[in-house]
Amino acid sequence: MQKRILLVDDESSLRRTLSLGLSQKGYETEPCENGVCALKKLDLYMKNDVGLDAVVLDIRLPDIDGIKLAKIIKFKYPGLPLILITGHRDMINPEEIKNLKISAFLEKPFSADELSDQFVDIMEKQESITEVIATSEKEEPAKSKSTYLLLRIKDDADFFEVHRQLYYMENVLFCDATKGDYDIFMIVQSDSHEDIKTQWTEKLKALEGIKDVEYLEVGKPVLEDSTNEILQTADDVLANENLEQGKARDMAKRVCSYLLMEVEKEKLDNIFLTLRLSENVIYCDYTTGKFNLVLFVTGNYFDEIDKFVEEKVVNLDGVLKVKEYPIVNLYEM
Repeated sequence: MQKRILLVDDESSLRRTLSLGLSQKGYETEPCENGVCALKKLDLYMKNDVGLDAVVLDIRLPDIDGIKLAKIIKFKYPGLPLILITGHRDMINPEEIKNLKISAFLEKPFSADELSDQFVDIMEKQESITEVIATSEKEEPAKSKSTYLLLRIKDDADFFEVHRQLYYMENVLFCDATKGDYDIFMIVQSDSHEDIKTQWTEKLKALEGIKDVEYLEVGKPVLEDSTNEILQTADDVLANENLEQGKARDMAKRVCSYLLMEVEKEKLDNIFLTLRLSENVIYCDYTTGKFNLVLFVTGNYFDEIDKFVEEKVVNLDGVLKVKEYPIVNLYEM
């Protein structure tokens, strides 16, 4: 029986070369140019009970960090052989690779013969994986509603005092000073979006120094079933990682920005999945109002965030507008 391989690499020439070479050795290759494509193909194969014998995965992909993608694949399909490939060995953390428990690791350049030899070794030890590991559905607890408040502060107002009062109000999750045409980003919660708008309209009227406010209600995007399942798996993986580390991600030494985005609704599925799984993205919220998406992104410095926006966000198919709002540390002003 012909063996089927999922090949994930953004280099079209490598995909063509390896696909041709492997076909001559009796392997059927399913090429994918990015991580989103790979996750959807995996889900489609497993749902339709189509046998898949191995995944060949490049560590550096244009949309999803390869290591994160490998963790998701190993979590959801623990018995599926995984071969990591890279042309940047100097950027690899050996301990991280070891913890993934992959089947093989190849450094570029390599030939179809070398890859085939790895398959032979793997296939001798393990049969083809054709079943998805069943996971019990968990009943979700009732959740309160969240809304972003984007505020502009009057020029003659005491900014520090306004921020302080907002920061300590009830039901405020975050209150960040930002650079740009909005001065403060807030996330607040209540039982309903209507309650939030009613309550906060009154609160802000009573507070001196507020020029105007934009409300962006956080909702749940309508996505394909496969996309929702991928996102749930990713959330489970990251939750397990945080539990193992014993603490949440330390943001103290990093800089952060909000991104406000307008996107084409028909392209939302791929855009949302790609951004949610991007290494620099901490939160990605679907919103109704003036903008479709609000992202909370981080980096070691703001130039890194700017580069991420220019290379990974702006060029996504369906993105219409992106505006960045760096978070200001008031204690350093």
